[in-house]
Amino acid sequence: MLSRLAKLVSGSSAPSPSADLYRHRLAIYESELGEPEHSFTDSAERRIDIHAFGRDFGPVCQEGSDEGYVLLTNGMSEQRMPGSHGDAKPRAELMWYVREPTEEVCANLRWLANLPFIDTTWFDFGHRVALPWPPVAGTDFQTFLFLTPVIGPDKEIAEALEIAGDPVEILTVNLISHQELALIKSRGLDPFLDLLDENDYPPIFDPARKSYV
Repeated sequence: MLSRLAKLVSGSSAPSPSADLYRHRLAIYESELGEPEHSFTDSAERRIDIHAFGRDFGPVCQEGSDEGYVLLTNGMSEQRMPGSHGDAKPRAELMWYVREPTEEVCANLRWLANLPFIDTTWFDFGHRVALPWPPVAGTDFQTFLFLTPVIGPDKEIAEALEIAGDPVEILTVNLISHQELALIKSRGLDPFLDLLDENDYPPIFDPARKSYV
């Protein structure tokens, strides 16, 4: 695990109109997760930082100590997702449970957080982003699936976060196989979620995970 004393910070500060909302989001994150061990700052005009909160997932996994990170974007919810409609929450932030906050993982997370504003779409529970290649080394899986948090503190963030009167959806990032994607397309999401429970789906992303289908 990266040093708990190090913080990797680069880029420029947020424009002042966004600074209060940025601090508001971070304060809610810290109220549930503590201070981030690392903050990866975005220098783009649409600033989406990524905070890495250290966590021992052992109590969740019930297998002793299992250390990793909760990665959480800060800035995606600055704007409403342009394609959102119906009962979908118009704003979102993304969360990914990983062993290490590597450059590759952070680049994928930031790209996903920008995608709704590039493609005029939106993300919600059960939505998917299919790629022509595996986005992370060590896995054959090519499809991102968005779910919602089931761990207590992470659910609390989702319940507390609101921007300009809009509730903000917290979506967890997951990678699934071609076979699992086919199951979801043919039978819906619930049978796949049942498979996750039956196979004790690990909370921390494991690129070596085998397909459940």
